Amino acid sequence: MFREALIDIVRRLEQARQGGLLHAYVLIGGFAVAAWGLPRATDDIDFALDLGRTDAFPLADALGGQYRAGAPDDPLAGVITLSVKVSGQAIPIQLLLLPHRWTPVLFDQAQPLRVLDCSVPVVSWQSLVLLKLYAGGPQDLIDAERLLVIQRPGPVALRAMHALAEPVGLSRAFTDLLARVANELQST
Repeated sequence: MFREALIDIVRRLEQARQGGLLHAYVLIGGFAVAAWGLPRATDDIDFALDLGRTDAFPLADALGGQYRAGAPDDPLAGVITLSVKVSGQAIPIQLLLLPHRWTPVLFDQAQPLRVLDCSVPVVSWQSLVLLKLYAGGPQDLIDAERLLVIQRPGPVALRAMHALAEPVGLSRAFTDLLARVANELQST
């Protein structure tokens, strides 16, 4: 069921990209976490969008979704919500618009991966760790810790991640994360 929903939303997003309604999209959330080696349950499919200079309302209309702009104090610039029906069941889809400072972090290192037998652009694991820190919920912080431990980055990779964390205001959160997993990263 999720496979069919993912194929459908990727097809729609690709059509919107080709039609000039968005610049890029990347898979984030639970399915991206699983793509990077940490399987976990989720009940929706999440993407981050780079609209470039286009407006979110025409994209939301084209996708059959609802757009809600973020408030000035909201960590999101906006979100488009919709659902994809598969076998009579609605699969929730969230298309997140993050502040512009996130664009290079999310999209510059994205890569196509196979997820549920579908080729989809997925945010890099390094960017996903930072995105999970930004979200800040309990499951997000667990995901960030586990991804870091699974990927086992060396000193050069950790310095690169810290450089990515700085422009999005996560230097302190990233340093705290490293302190929490230091023993696990040093073992083996």
